[in-house]
Amino acid sequence: MICGDVATASTPTLAWDGARRLGVQCLVDPDRTPDRRRLQAALCERVRALAADGAPIPVVLLAPGDPGLIAADTAVLLFHANVQPDEARSSAARGGSLLVFSLRVFRATAAPSELFGAAPRATALPAGGASPSPQLDAAVNAALAETLPWRSRPAP
Repeated sequence: MICGDVATASTPTLAWDGARRLGVQCLVDPDRTPDRRRLQAALCERVRALAADGAPIPVVLLAPGDPGLIAADTAVLLFHANVQPDEARSSAARGGSLLVFSLRVFRATAAPSELFGAAPRATALPAGGASPSPQLDAAVNAALAETLPWRSRPAP
């Protein structure tokens, strides 16, 4: 018979075992998004800066094809975002572009230990796309709290 309270994990997932740095890689879709590369670079730098806050290991940007993506000592934070233009949404939901994103950790040398990353989130895309907004920072910080062991919220 199983009884008692819900147990919480006392150790981080295997993806973090022996990690000496965290790489951040980002992808913004769709390809036809205006100034997609600039937006992608700005969002990636913002995610890197927020992830580095209080990090016990260096947090660096990794470009596509960077050998660090599969380095034995590197965990990679994948930020995947999709821009939903205002005109693509219903008239009731309009008011600027929407940024829908997810975060998850990948480690080439670790056995898969997580099936899912942080819950997907949506926030208004900052005007002009490059400047961080309090709403964007709050959404990214909430996702990081579900993803990074040093940012994890204590169990209730």
